[in-house]
Amino acid sequence: MALALERHRAGLRHEAEALYRQALAADPGDPTALYLYGLLNFELGRSDEAAEFLETVVALRPDHAQARLTLAQLRHWRGEHAAAVTAYRQALALAPDRANAAIGLANALREAGLAAQAIAEGEAAAAAFPRLAEAWMALAAARFASGDAQSAASAYAAAIALDPDRLAARAGLTNALLAAGQAAAAEAAAEVALAIDPASAELWFLRGASLRALFRTDEAIAALERAVALDPSRPAAHLDLGVLYAERGRAGPAEACLQRALMLDPALAEAHATLGSIYLRAGREGPAEQHSRAALALDPTLVAPHQTLASLLAAQGWATDAKRHRDTAYGGRNLFIEPAPGLGFTVLMPITSEAGNTPLRDLMPRARISRLRWVIEYATDEQMAALPPYDVVFNAIGDVDLAGPTSAPMRRFLGRCERSVLNPPAKIARTRRDRIAQLLAGLPNVAVPKARRLSEQVIRRHGLAGAVARAGLRAPLLLRPVGAHGGRGLTRIETIDELGGSPPAGDLYATAYHDYRSPDGFYRKYRVIYVDRQAFPYHLAISPEWLVHYESAGMDADAWRRAEEERFLYAPAEAIGPAAMTAIEAIGQRLDLDYAGIDFAVLEDGRLLVFEANATMLAHADEPDGPFAYKGPAVAEIVTDFGHMLAAAAAKP
Repeated sequence: MALALERHRAGLRHEAEALYRQALAADPGDPTALYLYGLLNFELGRSDEAAEFLETVVALRPDHAQARLTLAQLRHWRGEHAAAVTAYRQALALAPDRANAAIGLANALREAGLAAQAIAEGEAAAAAFPRLAEAWMALAAARFASGDAQSAASAYAAAIALDPDRLAARAGLTNALLAAGQAAAAEAAAEVALAIDPASAELWFLRGASLRALFRTDEAIAALERAVALDPSRPAAHLDLGVLYAERGRAGPAEACLQRALMLDPALAEAHATLGSIYLRAGREGPAEQHSRAALALDPTLVAPHQTLASLLAAQGWATDAKRHRDTAYGGRNLFIEPAPGLGFTVLMPITSEAGNTPLRDLMPRARISRLRWVIEYATDEQMAALPPYDVVFNAIGDVDLAGPTSAPMRRFLGRCERSVLNPPAKIARTRRDRIAQLLAGLPNVAVPKARRLSEQVIRRHGLAGAVARAGLRAPLLLRPVGAHGGRGLTRIETIDELGGSPPAGDLYATAYHDYRSPDGFYRKYRVIYVDRQAFPYHLAISPEWLVHYESAGMDADAWRRAEEERFLYAPAEAIGPAAMTAIEAIGQRLDLDYAGIDFAVLEDGRLLVFEANATMLAHADEPDGPFAYKGPAVAEIVTDFGHMLAAAAAKP
């Protein structure tokens, strides 16, 4: 026995095992040999054998407190929480001064889901052993599991006061502060902990989560990238990083992170939901539907996958099914409160459950502006009378074609609203594709192609060619579904003969096509953003194809195209000519919207060819180290002026 114990303590476990066996061969019922050999089996990972030896010891010596404690720890380690709790209580009854028994009992109760008992035992352990950091950590974990994050933070702080270098306590404090809604304090706690161990993936992950809660997105991305590099096996880190990449519009990296998260944990509903949204924006309908349905199978309460499926089904003509998903998403909850961490003002944003809302994510930094996103078609009069306090209203329903279900509740709300309303619906209505020519009529150097809305009823009665003829249009022309954006469903018709066959379901816009190719053979589509009626150049897409999209134009491949865009951003009058610039400024005054945008071309004679002008235009920042980094100051000016406009409106009595 003496030799066995000597080898055991020296870490020579196999030699110790042989000696323990010899001792037990000499005296099979010796409790000390049985206990030590059981302990050795536990250390070697042979839990069944260890349990057998320890149970034998307890049977032989019911008063063997250490054996009962070791058996409790073994049961705890194996996840047998009920048996562990019993064994811990038995050990404490024999030896109340065993701190590890009191601490183990509190932890086992917590892991068994018995939060109230875990808190009671944790408080008893902290009272009995106030100088042990482990006791305070057990209490903190029990409080956190019960949902009392603030009290948990206090207990973690007590553990840190006793052992400042205990990283688990500092990680727990950060997590508890974050759960308590104290993101700034959590970020500070993580920073202190990282000064002790800058290689901790856990702490970088928690710092990233804290920065994300503070809406310091770029810093959060950097922290989570560090966490993933240090520990690529954590699915939550890949998930959070992927979601932030998606918020920044970095679809490629977002997709890679989210797919990696699902490889590590296929049950991450949020990863499926975010991938569904990414694929929807990319026009990849199949994967968008697949991931959205997978998300709902895991968590039917998620809003985003219902919205994605609604958009997909609506585009396919399944209006009833699309509405069912919207009703499921918003029927029980239609007001989403997004508070800013700092002092500022609150914007009430009426939106629609359909597409066509004004894309304001990058224009309203969450770090400074609190938002109340309100899906208003599901609003009741009772809800309107009991809305949370807000300072200004921004009507984010930017597409009049998709505003139908919101019209009646919006009228009821505006009739009782006492705050400033930006982008009021009546002005939005004037920007419909077939009304914009009338709105801009008479402005010098402005050309607006003739556009007509063809109702499904007229198309069915007279055929598509007949409906076009009745509208007074001739080929070439453009056809697009009403409510469609981003070129979805857009076709160019060269001759009337092409209008035969089965027309698509729903109303269509028919617009006269005006060739706008530049002398060098490229097509140029400019975008200007209006903030409080002032014009801000936003981008220029130059493409060899007539259907120009900035994302697919290939701008990143040609330095000369990017240089031309940069010239437009910072010297627009030189780029498009003073007459066209004057026309742009006049259009902003005529639109008379607080936020809007215009897509246009400049014809050879200097006139402005208007494609569309409305409040659905997207403006967002590009990567600071990417090929379009030069756009940063131009976008920052838009964001700054938008914030000033909101603040001024919020300050009005």
